[in-house]
Amino acid sequence: MTRSDMPRRVYLRHGSYYFVTLAGKWLKLSREREGLPVMYRALASLTEREARSDLMPAVIVRWLDSKRPEWADKTAVDQERIATEMCEAFADFRPAVVTTPICAEYLRRYTATPRTHNLHRTMLRQVLAFAALEGLREGYNPIDNIPTKKMEGRRRVVTDAEVTAIKAAALQQARNGEALVQMIDLALLTGQRISDLIGLRWQDVTERGLNVQQGKTGVRLLIEWTPTLRAAIAACERGDNIGHLLKTQSGRGYRYSGIRSAWVRACARAGVQDLNIHDLRGRAGVDAMGDDEDMRSAQRLLGHKGEAMTRHYVDGKYARKVKPTR
Repeated sequence: MTRSDMPRRVYLRHGSYYFVTLAGKWLKLSREREGLPVMYRALASLTEREARSDLMPAVIVRWLDSKRPEWADKTAVDQERIATEMCEAFADFRPAVVTTPICAEYLRRYTATPRTHNLHRTMLRQVLAFAALEGLREGYNPIDNIPTKKMEGRRRVVTDAEVTAIKAAALQQARNGEALVQMIDLALLTGQRISDLIGLRWQDVTERGLNVQQGKTGVRLLIEWTPTLRAAIAACERGDNIGHLLKTQSGRGYRYSGIRSAWVRACARAGVQDLNIHDLRGRAGVDAMGDDEDMRSAQRLLGHKGEAMTRHYVDGKYARKVKPTR
């Protein structure tokens, strides 16, 4: 049995099957020589015991399982990472005894990183609400007394010179540099999230334009053709026009971790610092505004439902035009 055939979180080590909990504990299921049926029975028994547990780690696992179908792959990875930390911190707690001071103590470790603090706060709030629906706690949600951390909008601007340098560095990489250049061009032209760009397929290329359905919001966009967008799409052609637009050298679609790693390597080779791959989306929003500073144009391209989110992306990334006094 290969790793891809294994049940989730089950591993074969030193002749035995183990189940790895979200808290990182390795629980032995059976010996390999006993056969797969024994392993699966042990796994079913363990899963049943976990499902009946009223400790926080079991509640967190059940909440994760209930939410996972709603998430894109990257979101699921991020959420499981947060859940792992939460399981470790609340390993011996039942939902009914989790109070505001206990939650505040847990979140205090993320004080210096507002975004991470808010992500953990949101998950903990949802987990405790889920526990209330299961009848494992009563009363108000203790997270409600803990305010979110204010997040400053990112002001880093991607310059044309940096884009040129990163693309040149990408083409020097041994693997998949050309696809990274194609992704950068598409990101700057369309303003879409990286996860949505690497999910594009050739059937999304239509006579009217490029069809995009945003994974995070479900918003559907038709990005109309321009000569530069047509050229960027043509650069992705590899003769078959089947499957993903952006492909690795093996012909497969990219994973987010792969394209991000290629970006980090190219930035390091180009000597470009403090530049996040998501800054491409902010630059596209600024470009969409144009000389008239049309926030609505940026909002439509980025697919935001409200103008406030668009402002969060673009504020501080452009100089507002003003006229001098007479």
